[in-house]
Amino acid sequence: MRDGQTTAENPRVGFACAWKGRPERTWSGTPWGLRLALGRQAEVVDLGVKYSAVQTASKYLYTRRRHGRWGSTYQWSSSRDRMIERRLQAASKKTPVDAVIEVGDLGRLDVPFYCYKDLSFAVLEEHYDAVTGAPGFYNIDLDTIKRRRDRQHELWESAAGVFAMSEWLAEVLVERSGVPREKITVVYAGLNALEEGPVREQHVRSGEARRPFRLLFVGRHFFRKGGDIVVRAFEQLRREHYPGLGLTVAGPAAWPLAGDVPEGVTFLGDRPTTEVARLYREHDLLAMPSRFEAFGIAHREALANGVPVIGRSAFAMPEAIHPGKNGALVGSDDPAELAAAIVDVLENPEVRRFTAASAAEVRSHYSWDAVAGRMLDAVRGRPAPAP
Repeated sequence: MRDGQTTAENPRVGFACAWKGRPERTWSGTPWGLRLALGRQAEVVDLGVKYSAVQTASKYLYTRRRHGRWGSTYQWSSSRDRMIERRLQAASKKTPVDAVIEVGDLGRLDVPFYCYKDLSFAVLEEHYDAVTGAPGFYNIDLDTIKRRRDRQHELWESAAGVFAMSEWLAEVLVERSGVPREKITVVYAGLNALEEGPVREQHVRSGEARRPFRLLFVGRHFFRKGGDIVVRAFEQLRREHYPGLGLTVAGPAAWPLAGDVPEGVTFLGDRPTTEVARLYREHDLLAMPSRFEAFGIAHREALANGVPVIGRSAFAMPEAIHPGKNGALVGSDDPAELAAAIVDVLENPEVRRFTAASAAEVRSHYSWDAVAGRMLDAVRGRPAPAP
């Protein structure tokens, strides 16, 4: 048992998140799904911090243009950090709890607290590029990344534990941030875009009656998720293999590439979770070779809906995607490599059968109830099961 860790079988748990507007839409529904699941298994007290009109106005004061794009840096400012930490400390003293689960790194507390993480700033520092910035965080400068890296290390030193979304992140925290391995529990994340009903093999090829294959890309961060590579591979496949091939792109608010939407591409823009769940079931393959992916919820949601996936052989993606079984992994930005991988998966019925058959297991492993259970086991001092 670690110092400061509660062993109560029925702990009163504080839940802390910096909510943005509607809680169920914050961070694509991740904190809300976790909060509901924790409430089904333990007594939970909300210690969340909501944005006020003052903070909303401050976002615009911190707006900067960096790497060719406009964005606010208020979310990463020292003033916001101090404000959230003070409010969280006051809330935890006003309503006593046995432990607090923080979504992110919100602040130090006098009670045992656990930080739920998908990423470390040490990783962003490692992948920072002077021209393009940090992947997925283009509006943060290098000095801010280093300051927040140091702040994370201080918080994790004081925390009772760190909940990591992936085995990859757990290793990163040990190797690059110096967090003791025994302080880390890999809990993963739950899935939100799931359609009810039995999962079946996505594409049945029966002679002339077969329909054209349909590819899917889902991601607001189009370039970080490799959307440009997907479009180029798709165009090559239309020319060389599948003239009727279709591609659906969901996520970006506007078409992100120069020129018109290519023939065969259906661009849907930003869609609600319920519609994304339906999209998975309507397509044969999710192609998302992300250049940077700390967990990959869309990859796992596709698998949970019985859809094979192509990702990249980097970061947390190989944890979920197993070549020859439920998809494929590529190692570069070469659209020809991606196109070849797409053909291999689409023409392999065993991959489609395995993915459909294992969908229920994926759903169970990445359910919010399972994630909450792993967290509560750590809070209670129970050893984590082997991955």
